[in-house]
Amino acid sequence: MTLLQLARRVSERLRDKRYFILIDDMYLRREADWEKIKDAFPDDNLGSRILITTRFPSVAWFCCSDSGGLVHVMKPLNKKDSKRLFLLKAFGSVDVPLPENDILFVDKTLMRCEGIPLFLCGMADSFKQQLQQQRQQHQQHQEEAKDEVHQRIGIYNEEQASQLPKQIEQALASTFDDIPYELRSLSLYMSMFPYGYTFDNDRPIMKWLCEDLTDDWDEWRNVDDADAEKYFSQLVNTNVITLMAASYKSNQDEGVAFQWHVNHFMQQFLASKSAETCFAFTSATINLEAASARGHGNKTRIRRRLAVHHSDPSLPSLFETIDLSQTRSLAVSGTISTIPFNKFNLVVLDLEGWENLKDDDLQQVCRSKMLFLQYLSVRNTRVSKLPDEIKELCSLMMLDLRGTQIRQLPKQIVGLRSTLRAMLLGSEGTMIYPIAQDPRVPHDIQRLHMLSTLATIDLSEQPATFVEALGAMENLRVLAITWSFHQSSDRAYREALWSSIRKWKRLKSLTIHCGLGCSMEFLGVLSYPPTGLEEFKVTVGRFATVPKWISKLEYLSFVQITICRQDKDDVNILRDLPKLQCLIIGLDFIPEEAIVIESDGFCELQRFSVDCPLPCLTFETGAMGKLTYLQLKFCACPTNSQVSVPSGIGSLRSLSEVVLCYNEWYTNSANVMMIVKTTREAIAKHENQIDLFINGVHDYSVQVADVEVVSAIGTQSGMDTGTEYDAQANDVKRVRTTAETPSEIEIEAEAGSEAY
Repeated sequence: MTLLQLARRVSERLRDKRYFILIDDMYLRREADWEKIKDAFPDDNLGSRILITTRFPSVAWFCCSDSGGLVHVMKPLNKKDSKRLFLLKAFGSVDVPLPENDILFVDKTLMRCEGIPLFLCGMADSFKQQLQQQRQQHQQHQEEAKDEVHQRIGIYNEEQASQLPKQIEQALASTFDDIPYELRSLSLYMSMFPYGYTFDNDRPIMKWLCEDLTDDWDEWRNVDDADAEKYFSQLVNTNVITLMAASYKSNQDEGVAFQWHVNHFMQQFLASKSAETCFAFTSATINLEAASARGHGNKTRIRRRLAVHHSDPSLPSLFETIDLSQTRSLAVSGTISTIPFNKFNLVVLDLEGWENLKDDDLQQVCRSKMLFLQYLSVRNTRVSKLPDEIKELCSLMMLDLRGTQIRQLPKQIVGLRSTLRAMLLGSEGTMIYPIAQDPRVPHDIQRLHMLSTLATIDLSEQPATFVEALGAMENLRVLAITWSFHQSSDRAYREALWSSIRKWKRLKSLTIHCGLGCSMEFLGVLSYPPTGLEEFKVTVGRFATVPKWISKLEYLSFVQITICRQDKDDVNILRDLPKLQCLIIGLDFIPEEAIVIESDGFCELQRFSVDCPLPCLTFETGAMGKLTYLQLKFCACPTNSQVSVPSGIGSLRSLSEVVLCYNEWYTNSANVMMIVKTTREAIAKHENQIDLFINGVHDYSVQVADVEVVSAIGTQSGMDTGTEYDAQANDVKRVRTTAETPSEIEIEAEAGSEAY
């Protein structure tokens, strides 16, 4: 029976009937498949309902897009409920007394589990099994054993936790088996990151492209066609890559990009799998592999990829004995002592966060004449000079110098004009060593005509002719610049920037970091903006109103600007942008009347941040149907100002997270107290489970936690709570779609990932 025949038969049976249909773990290869499935369920206005669970946010939104349905995003448990579940599963009580060393270990375990019930239950079972073994050993002395059990829990340490619990390993193996074949090499590649490392989506994509794991570089920024972006999204959907856990990133600035990572257990599994298939070796697995090879007299295995992030006394001797000539990718960080670069002929060299990297090491890399090296990162290291020999790296495509102490780029950098595609400079990102200023670039940098990514270049001390010359870099797709107050006041500089922007026809992302007091109104009359622009971000600088030309940008998905006066056209311009997903807007004035967000428009907006003296916002019923994240930054207004509070938050049907930010000096201000009170009341009445963060602190008291309800039900009914939580973990594993991140607005990447 074909799908069409089945749909027709189901439709006949359901005609003129009220029905409830559950479709579990929906996956669509083509959007047209949903049309065929949907036709099986007649819409007779009899109050019928269809409930769909899926691991893929895109599927959820697509299935609800034409029916007015609701998307409920399942999120990991918060820290409080994670601990309750873990203790109840492991010890049968949430009030069990633990020795100090066990408290530290439990806290570390909870952080690694990231609120995912499957992981929490798996690790709790390991504790529980140990307790059972101890009870068996003390079976003849039951009374004494009660105290001794708790005294001996502390022997459960890192060595015992080095092996994944069976149920976690089986679940991860099942997840890996479900990954499409073309994604498996990219999945295994994620094992090369150090534990706990966070990244935006650009970093793995650039490395994949340099290793030829995906298609052509020139298409990787194309949202519709780029295989690299598509693969990244698929790895998010299959849980290989996840957003940072909400409870551990509550203080992030909303203007930074999505921060992703690989869960500790997933990374542990992938490292083992990578070594097993000889895809990549880490600090731990390379030692085990070398020992195994010596035991079997076999030294012929090729180590294509190495990731050494933990210092080991045996590494120097190991590097001297194994063949490194065929290693193509090397990642080094932490306190590793020295690396024999002369033994490598690399394609990818990632030295980010290597504490012992010196200028001489970087010079050795350049002098080694690695003819195939395409990716070089020294981000967040102590290096202070980029050697002139950089021109010897004749295949270099990507150079990351962010967070270093490099003050000047050598003129020889232009020798890479036929290969260099991306150059990342300045202080963006997390730095472990402070820098005073962005590095100065050569005056003829425009000769690097193949550059598609340039961030962040300091224009504040460059002449106007330099700014105009940048227009010759016609291949630019991503550009971030710094702009000073005097430049925004100088006609020559303004015209130079106008001229360059008109020439950047391929530009997709433009970020301008302005100096204090900068007026960017001169860009408000831009005649020919890049029509393909997807991201437009201006920090600190002010516009009078929202630039009118923004309404012409049909691909714009991210906007961050500040405006100085209220204009009725501002909301109209922004709401009609068909692909706007993230909006960060600063209001440098006290609104005379409430800003009304009507039910139409903002059809794709998922994240909204407002920074203003008073959050005079009114959300009408049905407004911002896809909005999941709302951030309000405000301050205490003068005493003669009328108290104003946001209204209609309960009308945001997809809302899952609200963040309030204000100066704690004004906690007792009547206005601040009223805003907080009103927001809490709206959240308490909302049908969704909503996380509320106030100045970075998670407010758990607003809504009843799900795990507490489950615990209460299990206790009252006399059920085995362990079994109940097993069922809950399995259900959550099937249903969960995304894990959100608080106090953070993303620039690029799809908003969500399944929690295992």
